[in-house]
Amino acid sequence: MTPQKKVPNNNSLLIVGLWNPDEKYKKTRHNIGADTLLRYLEKKGDTFKVHKSGRYQSVETSIDEMNVTILTPMTSMNNSGDSVGAYLKNKNIDPENILIIYDDIDLAFGRLRLKQGSSDGGHNGIKSIDRNINKDQYWKLKVGVGRPPNGVDPAHFVLSKFNNEEREEVEFIIEDAIDVIELFSKNRQDAVKKASERRIIDVI
Repeated sequence: MTPQKKVPNNNSLLIVGLWNPDEKYKKTRHNIGADTLLRYLEKKGDTFKVHKSGRYQSVETSIDEMNVTILTPMTSMNNSGDSVGAYLKNKNIDPENILIIYDDIDLAFGRLRLKQGSSDGGHNGIKSIDRNINKDQYWKLKVGVGRPPNGVDPAHFVLSKFNNEEREEVEFIIEDAIDVIELFSKNRQDAVKKASERRIIDVI
């Protein structure tokens, strides 16, 4: 008997926010992707449920007519791909309907950039995901957290919390990222444009 070919579900989105789930990393720069989704679920009145494997937590919801799974890995940032791969194992989601949200130190603080494909930029969470999904097909929403000061190790910088001056603006960044997520479900190019319009001049 010939096995049936899996048909990608083009009416389903997977949205993933990257982070380190350990409590000691709460509210750090590296967690901005997951923090955005946590805020979004708060607004929608939804809550995560941890999968029996313990590898990820997720919730099924909807944005307009689109079925959406929102997910955060329960592994370390560097093993994010293991969590996403575990979720996708028995799913038929088209890679073009996958959106990963994460921090980017090469993007100025306060900027947003939505792209399909592109390099991992040295981000270990994205490197891990690239081993599980075709890196040229899935989408990335990068949230600019700025470059570390001179002499500060980038690895230490992303694991630090936003300073007091930045913290208030982070709330606005998250709200604007949520707007991009909602638009992404309707029109990809409009979402790209909306992300690009959040410029550093807005946050000075």
